[in-house]
Amino acid sequence: MSFIKSFLSKMFSPFGYQGVINTQISIYNRLKRRAPQMPENELLNHLTNSRIRSIPRVASKEEEYAHYTLLLENSHKTLEDVIWAIVGYEFIQSRREELFAQGYKMGLSTEEIFKQIGDFQARIKIDIKESIKKKVKSGSISRKSR
Repeated sequence: MSFIKSFLSKMFSPFGYQGVINTQISIYNRLKRRAPQMPENELLNHLTNSRIRSIPRVASKEEEYAHYTLLLENSHKTLEDVIWAIVGYEFIQSRREELFAQGYKMGLSTEEIFKQIGDFQARIKIDIKESIKKKVKSGSISRKSR
């Protein structure tokens, strides 16, 4: 396990990023069941806003809203986009200084840290796609391949 994944897993135990992915999919499925006629973009905005309102928070509510504004305004987003925005922000962007400090403590160069972060991002994106395929109720969303 890479230092980044290990560090982040410890930082967010017991949920980890996979817990965030699973929680967002669960909320999405619940919203879709309760409001099957709700347009997809509105549903995804509701999911995003529910994340901004929930705790634990990695930044102030205002900072989080500012981060998610472009996503909320995007009318062509997918569930995958929303989950990546949440996980990427909470586990990488908001922790960048901590990740670099920890990496330097371990004797890693800036390039090695960037590589570890890139590898971690790629793994998360794969996990998001796989989780959506497995856990989103059939017919709930149109899957846009990337």
